Amino acid sequence: MVAHSRGFPYPAEFPREAFVQAALKQYFTALGFQIEDAEHVDLICRNDKLGQRWIIEAKGETGNIGLDFRTGLGQLIQAMNDPSVRYGLAIPDTTKFLVQCGKVSDWVRQAIQLHWLFVRPNGAVKVVNPNHLL
Repeated sequence: MVAHSRGFPYPAEFPREAFVQAALKQYFTALGFQIEDAEHVDLICRNDKLGQRWIIEAKGETGNIGLDFRTGLGQLIQAMNDPSVRYGLAIPDTTKFLVQCGKVSDWVRQAIQLHWLFVRPNGAVKVVNPNHLL
């Protein structure tokens, strides 16, 4: 997968944010989603045939994963204004981020309908719905 590092301080490779964002766009485009302009989140996409709209915040590994993870959650929560939208936090599929996800209570994820989107080193995306326990 080729990712561009435009605007990112780290190389566009796994597990960096530019890589995560590029993988998300490729994943949703391949599923027939249209990418929309996004100002305060990293990805907004819609598939009218499926009747789905997603708002996603993406994070990658830096020197302070806990802070980055919590920042991503806060940004996403501030964008939650429509209960019909699917909201997700996209992160690299690494042990460090899995530990962070485990710190979010299952009942909280279910209450706010928060999806995890794990991006693997090959660019594949695994979506974990709010009812799936980690």
